[in-house]
Parts: sequence; structure tokens; C-alpha cells
Amino acid sequence: MEFVSIYHTVHSFEIEIIRNLLEENDIKYQLPDEATQSAAGMAGLGMAGMRVMVPKSQREQAIAILKERGFS
Repeated sequence: MEFVSIYHTVHSFEIEIIRNLLEENDIKYQLPDEATQSAAGMAGLGMAGMRVMVPKSQREQAIAILKERGFS
């Protein structure tokens, strides 16, 4: 299954909201930068930020859900 990036942020609260939205809509996702960011601890996501990736087949659906909630 090929995953594609749909969102990038330096704000951890956005990751949590997006994670919940995707789970509520049964969309698989990956946060490939999560391990690196958890090592940073409470310092936040830093300048590198974090990517949200979904299966290519669910890309359009996921983007529509995020846009509906004000993420662009």
C-alpha cells in the first residue's frame, strides 16, 4: 500500500485533531516523523514538524475531511 503526504505541521495539537478526524472516518494514516518528534519530548515539534500520510487511495477523501475542518 502506497502512502502519500497530505499535511505537514509544526503544531502538535493539529496532529492530534487530524489523527482523531482520520480515525473517526476509518482512514488509515501514518505519522512517519512521530518517533523522531517523541524524542524531542515536550520541546514541541520544532522546525522540522510532522507529516501526515494516508494511503494513496484515500488521499482525496482525507484532504476533503481536513479542508472541511479548516486545514489546508
